Amino acid sequence: MPSDVILHRPTGETWTVCGVDHKAGRLIPCGYPFPTVARIEDCEVIERHYETQYQTEEQIKALQKYELTSFIDVKSAMFHGLI
Repeated sequence: MPSDVILHRPTGETWTVCGVDHKAGRLIPCGYPFPTVARIEDCEVIERHYETQYQTEEQIKALQKYELTSFIDVKSAMFHGLI
């Protein structure tokens, strides 16, 4: 979920999740280069933060900029008044 910290097994890198497209089985981490897309099945949740930190307005706007609306969490966008 957005804001969770994950381990991307193929690279061994730890990422913070920017957005998730559950239907496509993909996620986008925060950071450079943006957007980077990874398969959910290649990742392991290390820390769950979504329930207390939702997807940020900055993350939502970054996804909108690249027309990656399927990665936007509706609950978070409503919380921020963006939809």
